[in-house]
Amino acid sequence: MSTELARERAVREAIKYLEGAEVIGVGTGSTVEKLINLMRESKELHNKCFLASSIDTALKLKRANFKVLNILSTDHIDVYVDSADKVDLNLNMIKGGGAALTMEKLLAYYSKLNIFIIDYSKLVKSFSSNDYVPVDVLPCAVNMFIRHLSTLGYECVIRTSGKGKYGPVVSDVGGVIVDVRLHEGLDLVKFNNMIRSQPGVIETGLFIGLSDIVLVGYEDGVEVLRGVRTSNS
Repeated sequence: MSTELARERAVREAIKYLEGAEVIGVGTGSTVEKLINLMRESKELHNKCFLASSIDTALKLKRANFKVLNILSTDHIDVYVDSADKVDLNLNMIKGGGAALTMEKLLAYYSKLNIFIIDYSKLVKSFSSNDYVPVDVLPCAVNMFIRHLSTLGYECVIRTSGKGKYGPVVSDVGGVIVDVRLHEGLDLVKFNNMIRSQPGVIETGLFIGLSDIVLVGYEDGVEVLRGVRTSNS
């Protein structure tokens, strides 16, 4: 089964939810890039205003001739659309593969409606010890954060740039991305709260209670999963 075709089907379905919105928040990543490319086909969307979660997304939107707002110029978001690295059956998500997790969570939290796009390969029963959660950490706190998490039994890896820049991956808000390995059967809410309580942590890539609609693409169609919004509901 083609994941590329499945993803495209889900992206096209997501576009239908955007045409009635005025201000649209947009995530970051390869699925979002496909979304922006396909949005070019909609004349109506060229009359909308967009908020970007990263410099990369802002540049892609501008190159496609969409109107990009400065986040300080608006106080509301009608719809937020993004992808996810993994989604469990409770519609909890791991995000941050593109290192834009802080801005993505900010836009999702304050949006009236959140739509996430994935292909079937990213839908899992539950997260496992093979999964890492990205954490956005102030540079001055990185070493202490890693040492503290290590004493609690967590494996931490500073993400490094694979191309064009030596050293750690730095987020759009200036943090260093540290990937923290999950434990099997972990209580995600407690884990997320524990990480966020550490001084120097900006945000985590665990998105809990932020899903309104998850569109799961398959080669022959799209499954619509509806979540129960518990964050900013």
